[in-house]
Amino acid sequence: MSNDPDRRLAEHRLKIDEIDRQIVDLLDDRAAVVSKVGHEKSASGDPVFVPTREAEVIRRAIAVSNGSLSGEAISAIFTQIIAACRALEKTLEVAYLGPPMTFSHGAARKVFGESADYVAVNSIDAIFAQVSRGEADFGVVPIENTAAGMVGDSIDGFMRHPVDVIAETSERIVHNLLSNSSLEEIQVVYSHPQALAQCQDWLSQNLPAAERSEVASTAAAAVRASQEPRSAAIGLEAAATANGLSVVRRNIHDFSANSTRFFLLGNRSNPSTGNDRTAMIFAVKDRVGALHEVLGALRNRDVNLSNMQSRPARGLHDAVLGDYVFYAEFAGHRNDSNVAAAIADVGALCSTVRIIGSWPADLPGAQVI
Repeated sequence: MSNDPDRRLAEHRLKIDEIDRQIVDLLDDRAAVVSKVGHEKSASGDPVFVPTREAEVIRRAIAVSNGSLSGEAISAIFTQIIAACRALEKTLEVAYLGPPMTFSHGAARKVFGESADYVAVNSIDAIFAQVSRGEADFGVVPIENTAAGMVGDSIDGFMRHPVDVIAETSERIVHNLLSNSSLEEIQVVYSHPQALAQCQDWLSQNLPAAERSEVASTAAAAVRASQEPRSAAIGLEAAATANGLSVVRRNIHDFSANSTRFFLLGNRSNPSTGNDRTAMIFAVKDRVGALHEVLGALRNRDVNLSNMQSRPARGLHDAVLGDYVFYAEFAGHRNDSNVAAAIADVGALCSTVRIIGSWPADLPGAQVI
């Protein structure tokens, strides 16, 4: 190798160019095989998007790496490769809480890449409705945030619509204050209820007199702030750029480790992978100790309960004031023998039980909060 730094750099670049050519050749080969797979799936009626298979591909890619790239980087690269190849089989329609540049949009793109058609809808319930009616192939809904807890509208959606959780992903949440006014001039702050809740301490300390006004999304908040003087929005920096706003303050969320889990909705259940999670929603019968009996049924079958929340029973047609449903999440697949037995035991104790899905626990990007 030459002692001339410029020549050495040129030699390195030539080698990179040759490696890039090999990568493109291999991508072309992969695309050709995927096209054949697509024909086989079309003939058999198998689904295009199979989270368990895609998780396996990404896990294998991370495992064979020598560590030069992080697992997160390899996951991101292969997500795009898989998404581009998947589009050769079919362009998927994915519903999310719009408009564009929301966290839900980011979570959807993290899983489905740049090759899907993204359908922005104006409510979480509309996402459930589109998937259940087959108007969208998949949907992405927020389910839990480290700061604000469970997203009640998503739990309600599972009670109203017969869809399944097929996968999960997570997004780190970074909130910024967007405005064309100075901090001292701001009189109202617009954002999604979850965003306002995740920034309530900062708002109380820095804008104690400002009104907090809920809108459908952080992106909608940015549009509103761009139209009204002395107003601000909580949202992404990209939303500021798109709406001609300035970032008045960055990172105003109350918890530095702020993140949100999102569920991917579909109409097909997953096979077992040996490392899964399952969620169910249930309503107990009106008698003393009913909830204690349900918890005992899970414990007696060695089901590891990781999360349980209560919610007013808005999704039950015969619900009255004071009725609640419970959301429970635990390790295992609905078809595992101990889990299936536990579900049967719980069903005998409850007035309503709905298994809302089993999905791979170690899908890249997934995080249990």
